[in-house]
Amino acid sequence: MHKTKILALVVPATLALAACGSPQAEQQAETQATTLDQPGFEDRSITPVEAKSEALELVDHLESGDLDRTATADVLEDLDRLINANIVAFPEAIRGKLVEDVTSARSAFENNDEQGLKVAAESIGTALTGTQMPGN
Repeated sequence: MHKTKILALVVPATLALAACGSPQAEQQAETQATTLDQPGFEDRSITPVEAKSEALELVDHLESGDLDRTATADVLEDLDRLINANIVAFPEAIRGKLVEDVTSARSAFENNDEQGLKVAAESIGTALTGTQMPGN
């Protein structure tokens, strides 16, 4: 419930900033709106295949290096929320690794360690692509 209230405030504010014409604000608003519309967010149920797909999409954003710091923080938060809120959608064999890598990514981000963030994102991507998802 608390996250929903925060999102209810953040999304309109982000969209308002985008209306001002800032490319970074537009990118952030687009990323946030796209993410929240996907399964696994805002109490939308998610299948294991969808969880993997969403996580890989977020990892791709992190690995791209095209995001500013604010957008990177948003994508990292979305990835953390997706994995932790839907942990049972991921195979048991990689759950611990995913949580560990998200923690490493957050730490790297907080320490302005772009290379560490990229390595953690790559590790998440490798764990996901190397695992057969149920229903796949």
